[in-house]
Amino acid sequence: MGTPVLSPEWMKSYAELWNTTEATREGLKKLSMVVEYRLAEDESRAGQIEVDSGEVVRAGAPAEGVKPDFLLTAKVETWQRLGEGELPAAKAMVTRKVKFRGSMSVALANLPGLEAAMKMFGQIDDTDWSVD
Repeated sequence: MGTPVLSPEWMKSYAELWNTTEATREGLKKLSMVVEYRLAEDESRAGQIEVDSGEVVRAGAPAEGVKPDFLLTAKVETWQRLGEGELPAAKAMVTRKVKFRGSMSVALANLPGLEAAMKMFGQIDDTDWSVD
């Protein structure tokens, strides 16, 4: 059995990938933010990263009392399609396949980094996509 998507362990793998991917680390180096990802099928399944100047400095379950700057919620199928590169991030947000809360202008100004971050959903080895 794989690592459940958005679990604390999965989020640590996501953070490692983020920090070794130039498109996210360098592409988003002007940003410091907290990003939270959720599954639409079960919003208690959530993961959070804290980014400081483009580098993830904390990853895991949402930290108590830490309000995310960006909150992205989508169905498992949508996260998979984003990860496979079938669905562009901008289209996913505009069509509300990804429910997005946060500064849309900041997100759009950093779209290449955002695209790379969402594609990483498909690059975590042994992801368990099932929702109980």
